[in-house]
Amino acid sequence: MEESIISFKNFGFKYTAQAEPTLKGINLDIHKGEKILICGPSGCGKSTLFNCLNGLIPASYSGEATGELIIEGKSFKDLDIFTLSKITGTVLQDSDGQFIGLTVGEDIAFAMENDNISLSEMKERVLNAAKKVGIDAFLDHAPHELSGGQKQRVSLAGVMVDNA
Repeated sequence: MEESIISFKNFGFKYTAQAEPTLKGINLDIHKGEKILICGPSGCGKSTLFNCLNGLIPASYSGEATGELIIEGKSFKDLDIFTLSKITGTVLQDSDGQFIGLTVGEDIAFAMENDNISLSEMKERVLNAAKKVGIDAFLDHAPHELSGGQKQRVSLAGVMVDNA
């Protein structure tokens, strides 16, 4: 099996203001092409886990990490938010706060606009990502016109568009 893109080895994290760690003993390997769902009750550490993956920890939230979190061969502590944004993506439960574009298509294309991707390639990749999540019929709609589940699909397509 190929090497993990993301690897948690006995990983834990305790926020500075807390007496007990939020994350303890996390062991997980994620390989290229795998799609992973992290679910659980409120307060179980899902957001903390993703904040470690997207760089908000340690950039915005202080605390102590134990064990290892390796992302593409480097410790998460050695990667900045910009670098991590090219590797990992986060879809929030309430995706309203993530929308940037006036239409679904514009929102999915946002990251590529920052990377100066050509318009023709951008349109192709937006359509491919939208098809993968079943939202392609809504590309010209405003995000606020969609249901909650459709909004999450748009956010997911925006994360997947780099691989579309």
